[in-house]
Amino acid sequence: MAAAPITRVKLNPSFWKHGYCVPFSEDILPSSLFLRNRHYLVVDIETQNLVQDVGGWDHIDKLKISVACAYDSKTDEYIAFRENEMPKLFELCQNRLVVGYNIRGFDLIVMGAYGLKTKELDTFDLMYDLEALTRQRYLKLEAVARGTLGAGKSADGLQAVEWWKAGQIQKIIDYCTQDVKVTRDVFQFGRQNGFVKIQRSAQGTDETLVQVPVQWN
Repeated sequence: MAAAPITRVKLNPSFWKHGYCVPFSEDILPSSLFLRNRHYLVVDIETQNLVQDVGGWDHIDKLKISVACAYDSKTDEYIAFRENEMPKLFELCQNRLVVGYNIRGFDLIVMGAYGLKTKELDTFDLMYDLEALTRQRYLKLEAVARGTLGAGKSADGLQAVEWWKAGQIQKIIDYCTQDVKVTRDVFQFGRQNGFVKIQRSAQGTDETLVQVPVQWN
């Protein structure tokens, strides 16, 4: 039986700072993550509570998930998961490259409270990569989507919490799925074209668009 091919990975300087012998996904350069993962899962979550309800940003692991949605590149399907269905989502996460927008700073932390072993996943965060490329902190998905796709999100997380309180779960699913679609489309555009665009102002004229080269494949 032939030996399995060895996948070599390239590491970021962060690997040499934390002292662990095994690199985490944020230690691996994106090109290596894409090489060793044939399929990817775009993930987004909505929460039952607002940040101020749980004592601030240091306690976002207590927000609780109302709905999580994902796009699976293997099946080309969008899938919705309710709070009691997290194990199904986590199983997919363990077998895909997990892609999202600010998932390292938000979604994965909240999901970790449900038992997801986030350090064992291969993850790629579009926001963190764009921040490193532009040196601009907290770039909004709305600005990247409007600049790249010409269309943005359909609502916001504040509205999703109100829908949860009102028991309007399908509205949350529809909104979360749209967020996943926008994130997937931005990711796909960058992979196919080698750049994305960021809208710098609400007017959205050509003069307000900044083109950013990316290497997402």
